[in-house]
Order: sequence, then structure tokens, then C-alpha cells
Amino acid sequence: MSERIVRAINVRKPYEEVAAFVTDPAQALAAIPGFARFSYQGPGQAPDASEGEEWDVFLEVGTFHVGGRVLITTPSANRIEWTPLRGTSSHFVMMVEPLGEQARLTMEMEYSLNGLLLARVAELLVKGAVSRHLEAGLQEMRHRLEYGESVTGS
Repeated sequence: MSERIVRAINVRKPYEEVAAFVTDPAQALAAIPGFARFSYQGPGQAPDASEGEEWDVFLEVGTFHVGGRVLITTPSANRIEWTPLRGTSSHFVMMVEPLGEQARLTMEMEYSLNGLLLARVAELLVKGAVSRHLEAGLQEMRHRLEYGESVTGS
């Protein structure tokens, strides 16, 4: 089984500006406080990866860092996504849509843990933390885009 979380927010900035921010992994990942560790590892090395970048991304869940190596791609000018290469099985998408003179920013994460009953219980426990991290990330990105500074001071 897996858990899927989707969160969205309106940003009072032009669509093009928000899309440019979101599709830059270094800027976008730095704006999500719940990503405790993330680092660029190089160009995509997956056998079927004609493009993309490999990143190590770890989400802070309590005192644990959960994650692994992911392949980050930009399939369009308004979307960034990752697929797992090793570590926790997680898929992540950030997408920007025009909303009049503003933009709508959406984050979606789907993850699963191996195992039977214990993994299912852990997935449900982690869901709250992941939801909070996505919501905090959306607020931080909105604040950086609208005001040009960080809420967290980073």
C-alpha cells in the first residue's frame, strides 16, 4: 500500500516567475523546511534517464531522516518531479498553474514502505509529518516568491 498527499496554495506572483523558481531544484528544495538533507549528486545516471539530475533527498520525520537517491526531472516548464533510484520509495511532483494574474502551486508526494502490517502503521504515522512538511514548504515558497525573503531565516 502507499500514501498520497496533495497540497496547494495560491501565490501572488506571475505564473512565469513561480514556474522558474519551482523548476530549479536547488531553489525549490531549499525552500522546503522538512527536507532535512538534500544534495546534488550529478547528472541522471539511471539506464532510462535521458535527462535529469540525481539528488539525495531526506525528509525529517521526528528524529529520523527518511529518503534516498532520486532522479529529478523537469518534464515541462511548469513541473518538476522525482522518481526513486534507491532508498525509500517516494514520488514527488511540484506543479504551477496560471490563476489569473497569480499562480497556483501544488505539491504531491506518494510514498510506500516495505513490509506488511508494521509498514502500513508506519505509513499512516508518517502521513501527518509529510503533510505538515508539504504545507510548510508551500508557505515558505509563497513567502520567498512574494516577499523575497525566508520565513525560517535561511
